[in-house]
Amino acid sequence: MKLQTITLLLAIHLFSLLCFAEKNEKGLIPEVRMSNDEGENEKKALRSELMITRSENKAIDSLQAVIKKQKGSSNEADLWYRLAELYMRRSKSGRFFDLNRDNPMMKLSPFPIPNEKGSESVKRAMKIYSKIEADFPRFRFMDEVLFNNAFAHQQVGQMKGSNELYQRLLTNFPKSPLVPDGTLALGELLYEQGKFAAALEQFERLEKFPNSRVYSYGMYKAAWACYNMRDSECGIKKLVQVVKNNPPLQDGEVPTNRHNLRKEALRDLTIFIGDSYPANKLYSFFEDITTTDELGESMMNLAKLYESHSRQKEMNIFLEEYIDKHPTGPDVVKSHLLLVEANETLKKRDLVLKHMQFASDLCRADSSWKKEQKKDAVITSCDEGFRRTSLDMAKKWWEIWLKNKQNTEFSNLTQQLFKLMLDIEDPAKPDLKTRFAYAELLFQLGKFDEASTQYKIVGDKSTDDILRHDANYAALFSKEKSIEKKSEPLKESERKELAANYLAKHPTGKYAIAVKFKIGHIAYEENNYPEAEKWLKPLTTMKGNDDIRRKSEDLVLDMLNIKKDFVGIKEFSKQIANSTTDASRKKNMNKIQEEAHFTEIQEFAKTGNKDQAAQKLIAYAKEHDNSKLSQDALWQAIGILYTEGKVYDAAEMSLKYVQKYPDDKKNLDALKDSAKAYADIGQTAKAADTLAKVAELDKKGRNQYLEAAADIYVMEKRVKDARASYMGILSAADSKTTERIYGKLLDSYKNDKKSPEYDKLLNQISAKGIEPYTTEAMIEKAQALLDAGKMTAAFDLSMKANGRSVPAETRAAARLIQAAVLEKEFIAQSVKAREEKFATVLAIKTEKLDKAQTAYVTALKMSKDPYQQLEALRGIDRVYGNYIDSLTSMPLPASLSPDDQKQLRGELAKLTNPIQDKKNDNDAKLKALAATVGQSATTTRSYVSIGADKTITPIAQFPAPEKLSVFLPASADMMIGKVSRYEIRPNKTCNKTAVMTGDISKVNTFEVAGNCYGSRQFDIVEKLGLELAKSKETRALGLFYASVGAEGKGYSDKAMWLIDAALKAQPEASPFVYQKARLTYKEDGIKSAMQYFEKVLDMQMPSTEMETFAGVKAFSEGDFSRAVEKFSTLQKDQLYTLNVGTLLSESYAQKGQVDKALAMIKDLITANKKDNIDYLLEQAHILETFKGSPTLALDSYEKAFKASSAQADLREWLSKKIQFIKNQNKVGQHVTSGDL
Repeated sequence: MKLQTITLLLAIHLFSLLCFAEKNEKGLIPEVRMSNDEGENEKKALRSELMITRSENKAIDSLQAVIKKQKGSSNEADLWYRLAELYMRRSKSGRFFDLNRDNPMMKLSPFPIPNEKGSESVKRAMKIYSKIEADFPRFRFMDEVLFNNAFAHQQVGQMKGSNELYQRLLTNFPKSPLVPDGTLALGELLYEQGKFAAALEQFERLEKFPNSRVYSYGMYKAAWACYNMRDSECGIKKLVQVVKNNPPLQDGEVPTNRHNLRKEALRDLTIFIGDSYPANKLYSFFEDITTTDELGESMMNLAKLYESHSRQKEMNIFLEEYIDKHPTGPDVVKSHLLLVEANETLKKRDLVLKHMQFASDLCRADSSWKKEQKKDAVITSCDEGFRRTSLDMAKKWWEIWLKNKQNTEFSNLTQQLFKLMLDIEDPAKPDLKTRFAYAELLFQLGKFDEASTQYKIVGDKSTDDILRHDANYAALFSKEKSIEKKSEPLKESERKELAANYLAKHPTGKYAIAVKFKIGHIAYEENNYPEAEKWLKPLTTMKGNDDIRRKSEDLVLDMLNIKKDFVGIKEFSKQIANSTTDASRKKNMNKIQEEAHFTEIQEFAKTGNKDQAAQKLIAYAKEHDNSKLSQDALWQAIGILYTEGKVYDAAEMSLKYVQKYPDDKKNLDALKDSAKAYADIGQTAKAADTLAKVAELDKKGRNQYLEAAADIYVMEKRVKDARASYMGILSAADSKTTERIYGKLLDSYKNDKKSPEYDKLLNQISAKGIEPYTTEAMIEKAQALLDAGKMTAAFDLSMKANGRSVPAETRAAARLIQAAVLEKEFIAQSVKAREEKFATVLAIKTEKLDKAQTAYVTALKMSKDPYQQLEALRGIDRVYGNYIDSLTSMPLPASLSPDDQKQLRGELAKLTNPIQDKKNDNDAKLKALAATVGQSATTTRSYVSIGADKTITPIAQFPAPEKLSVFLPASADMMIGKVSRYEIRPNKTCNKTAVMTGDISKVNTFEVAGNCYGSRQFDIVEKLGLELAKSKETRALGLFYASVGAEGKGYSDKAMWLIDAALKAQPEASPFVYQKARLTYKEDGIKSAMQYFEKVLDMQMPSTEMETFAGVKAFSEGDFSRAVEKFSTLQKDQLYTLNVGTLLSESYAQKGQVDKALAMIKDLITANKKDNIDYLLEQAHILETFKGSPTLALDSYEKAFKASSAQADLREWLSKKIQFIKNQNKVGQHVTSGDL
């Protein structure tokens, strides 16, 4: 019986450990490795469980028969106990069949599958255990009965019964050997229920049983109970107790659960102590309780924890202490690598390289550390860890450098990393992939000679055919690039050697023909014509590379021409004509003079100035107007112009080409390229016209190009052309296109909605039922009715729109109209009433509040538009405020006695208090949303809801879009810290002549742009930008100026389009990003613009507006020190103009510099005699809140009262405030600011 009980106890603790492992993902039981043949495993398990079940069923039947025969005997209780145990065993098979009920193998079983569930067997056992306890109270194994019954209850989820049974065991059998197990089980039960304090009490009782096998596990669970109770010290103490009670694993020793528990405790200690101990105490703590190997592992776990909590700075403390005190530890290299990643996060690249150097030194072949380590430690630390970290860092820094190649810091860092990696490469196994990557980096850095050397090493040592081939060619190509930069005799010699090396090793390589051509071409360039002919002549008869063959033919012809070998030219040109299928070339060979002329230009184009080559080709085309080569020359000239970045000239030439050769198949491509070129340089009007021509030629893509042209026409405000193009699409458009085009047609009337054409368009859309535009048209009409005061008609039409089958966000505007009507009805509802109708009037008012509020809340949920959501929140705020104000000031029936009136006021307060709470919640949401779109919570500040005992605090608002002036740079240097601002003055002369004639090469374009902008000649600014955009070097700047000019002219869409193009060309120019931010702010609000403003702040662009922007942002985030820093750079007039003077004074006060705040606000009041109410209110607020002197604030309030005649609500509040202060402080006379 005892053996059976022990077996059951082991099962209980196995179950407990498995539950713990599942919950905390830290299993203590070794993983069971099953056979790879899962199907065979399932068959074996099924056969086994079926046999067990049959045996158990027979045993149960037999035992039940015995019990019937021996009923009332002395061993009846033992028989019942054995039967309960059989049912518990039977539940195991039952659970197996429960889990595999849907397994196809069950259907293939030759034996019947039992239907009884595992839980049913457990319940049978529970019933028997309860019977034993009731019928045989003196049963000798009653403690086991209680324990097993408690466990059974726990298995079927009857936790309360389980708890009671465990308690009964511990209470009734305090000396039972099952007390420790029962205590642990009870503690686990409480722990799983989240009752950590009660669980801890049970776990700590195990301290009375230090020799129990569950003692350590109980202390482990006690630690977690402490941790869940936020008592880290208690948890740490318990875990240390577990560590000390379980010795470390010795060499050769097989791990047991005790060793695993120690390991788990050490790992969990990193979590517990990491949250509560300072970094400089961590090493010493773990050193006292761990072995050397465990210490390193603990440091690693701590580092990972700190990394996950972004505490990289503190990692340096304990990891460096570990490195310093255990220089030969197995985890030293890993520690250095962890510090590499941590310091990279901290952007401390000097420390990154320092630790990479240390790791590299340790990983050297002759390193003493390496000799002392096990092979696995070296592999994971050096071969894998060091290499992986090095490559990750190199890749990251390389990518950063590629994004901004002017930042040479990262290219230098990447080079150093590659050198560290290559310094420790194994000569027997050279790291050729890394060396190849190093060579690639050197090539990108323009260090072509060094790159060539590294490529050559890879080519000499590699056994991989592809890598060897690519490296040998790259070595040659790099040398070519070096010679292009600066030709030297030594380099020329090396190039020949590298070319010979490539051909020797790769005679049929991918670039063999190109290299042969290059050798011949080099000889040709060196005037060594016999050597050149030796290489080039064979290439003229080869097949498969027409380009090189033709170039070889041309060179041979040219050499023949140089030698004046006319016979040779004749024979060779005949050979070319007979071997080519190109009719044009055949014809050209028959016209030697024409071909010679053309070849001359081709040769010039290879080595000469490309712009001159293009001009020669254009001249050639004009001279040989009837020749086919004339057309080719013109086309080639266009290509060169495109290649050289003269895209405007290329586009213009393309239009002439299309006009001259209207049947050429290349015309469509020419027009497409022209349209793109015009668009790329901001010539949007020409781009649109060209796209319209593309649409005429491209039948398949007609609608696409016509729509693109129309979109640009809209941007150019050529709405008639746009509408004509859109209408031209509709005739053959599918449903999706039709919906989109009608939407664009509607947008084209956004500034012309009163025209008959617009009404006609709306009627067309409504007749066709095109959504969502039909519904939007209804909503627009409903809004017009609302604006005209036709409430009922507006409500009915908006209700009809709201009932249509369109998305909720479309119908939200209709719901807002309904809400506005309901709000007006609510506000119009009077609360004056006689005593007998008082309750009725109040109920009507409350009912109308509910309707208006519900309408606004519904609109809020329906809409995704932040501005609509803001309107809804404002409406909710207004109706709440009106309701509170109406009931607060509601006239009470004169027929009521004073006591009744007082009691009624109290009842009214019960109605308004919850509404006030809702209003407060709504106000928080309103302010949060308003801040994201750069608006205040209300269009005007509501003073009704501000008590007389409160003060008026300043509102943090970003400067309005119109306050953010254009930033024109003073130079082309756009690097961070180098950008300067051109001072725009309104009276400077605009050099209009230079811009209009296009002769801007000799003028200071920054000055011209600034002066023309200052004199508001925005068309000239745009024209200047378009001229600059024609040149590749000044394209980005030109597009920027064009954007500024377009904005000034009122072409906001075009301005946005142009600045996007500028940013695409030069994304890291802060004035360009700032222009994008301003335009986005104007069109879409501060939320959409915030990402661009923040980028400008990061780029440190010197701008008063951005300093103000940063100050407001800091103030809204509660960073008053930074707010003071930013606002202090502004002049007094700027503080006033940008409306941030009150924010600066408030920031000083919040920092505790109250006197400075008062002095500053006093200066602003003095400097601005008019419109200074906000400053007076701020002065009063500081005196009352920070000085604690309402009497001193009284003078400011009275002055504000005198100046507030145009603001009735503020004036009313000030009246109450002044009276409140006088009543509270019994002030009978004015206290003036001179008394401060």
